[in-house]
Amino acid sequence: MRHFARGFSLIELMIVVAIVAVLSAVAVPQYQDYLTRARWSVNLTQIEPFKLAVAECLQLEGGLAGACDSAEKIGLTALPSPQHSTGELTLASSGDDTIIATMTGNAKAGDCVVTLTGTLTDDVLTWGLANTDNGVDPACTRQRTGV
Repeated sequence: MRHFARGFSLIELMIVVAIVAVLSAVAVPQYQDYLTRARWSVNLTQIEPFKLAVAECLQLEGGLAGACDSAEKIGLTALPSPQHSTGELTLASSGDDTIIATMTGNAKAGDCVVTLTGTLTDDVLTWGLANTDNGVDPACTRQRTGV
């Protein structure tokens, strides 16, 4: 009676390992970018009350951005400090109709700096977003951060 070997041959195992390696090489960077975008999404969601407070302040102050360029002026005890940032937002005004808020992401969020620019036009406040690399991570692009 003949006994046949059971199991996988070495070449079959090597092929499976090679396939897993190729799939991992493609999936891991995409997953890292996904996590970074998710962290920035959390940051932006956590500053929504701040944006609402700025809009309310601008409405009450007749659209003068200089009257709404600090936490106290917009009715907050402190500026928000999103979960994936290095600290509080910084806030400034530019002219009579522009509010500029800057947020720096932590290392897990790519060390990017996101600038929110609120512009008041015809009594409507619109927010624009831009990001820069903070001199640390040159890959701070919209594709990477979602901002």
